[in-house]
Amino acid sequence: MVGNLWHKRIGSGAGIVLLLITTGAYAAAPPPAIVTTTCAACHGVNGISVAPTFPDLAGQGAPYLIAQIRDFKNHKRADPLAKSIMWGMAATVPDNKISEIARYFASQKGPAPGIEPAALVSAGRKIYMGGIPSTNTPACMNCHGPTGRGLPPLFPRLAGQHIAYVTTQLGYFKQGLRTNGSSNIMHTIASKLSSKEMSAVAAFIRTL
Repeated sequence: MVGNLWHKRIGSGAGIVLLLITTGAYAAAPPPAIVTTTCAACHGVNGISVAPTFPDLAGQGAPYLIAQIRDFKNHKRADPLAKSIMWGMAATVPDNKISEIARYFASQKGPAPGIEPAALVSAGRKIYMGGIPSTNTPACMNCHGPTGRGLPPLFPRLAGQHIAYVTTQLGYFKQGLRTNGSSNIMHTIASKLSSKEMSAVAAFIRTL
């Protein structure tokens, strides 16, 4: 009798678990409303952007995202892409929603590694991991980590990021067009990189 009751309870419990799973009770929480109405059009609802000109935000550190949104709002980040798009978008984000947006994107799974030409990736790996000794250019991994996951709160995740976005930002740093945050470090580094070297580094980052 006891055995029969135990089996019934186990069976009932398994049914409840199955019901919870199939009805989505264990599914990830839905995105905040402001993400779907403001951010998703360019960055995707899960933080994987819809075009390579826009950065993936999935898996990015929340402190970094908070700092960037605030810098867009107060116009401290004033590169061309920021001025043309993000100043207007950030202006619509209430201050009390900034952390919510950042925490949501930080909780999402980062972009999958891409596949890029082997020779370009190899050249980029050398720069990312070891720098360029002949020009005293430090290795990217010193600040962004060997796997490109970044070193919060100052240095962002780069792993899997779009080549077009990375090369554009490196160009902005080199030209002194991006001046917020720890940009002084990046001005010095980017000023030493050629366009070819930027493309190589960006290709390697895409594969991380």
